[in-house]
Amino acid sequence: MGIVRDSEHSDSAPTIEGTGIRVKDIASAYEHSGYDPDEITQLYPDLSLSDVHRALAYYYDHIDDFRSPSSEPASA
Repeated sequence: MGIVRDSEHSDSAPTIEGTGIRVKDIASAYEHSGYDPDEITQLYPDLSLSDVHRALAYYYDHIDDFRSPSSEPASA
């Protein structure tokens, strides 16, 4: 599986192909919640360990996109 952007799912956010699981959710579990990649596969049983590592690699390769103000949801 790869990382895809699909306008019909997840508001075109990068997701793991065939799952709808967003890269940013995996990165958040890793960075902010402190889960290791093995634990993330338990949180998301549809993912393999290689899927998690692929998502984290994508996240770190595109970190400026994820951390830019335009990537944050608008507040009311």
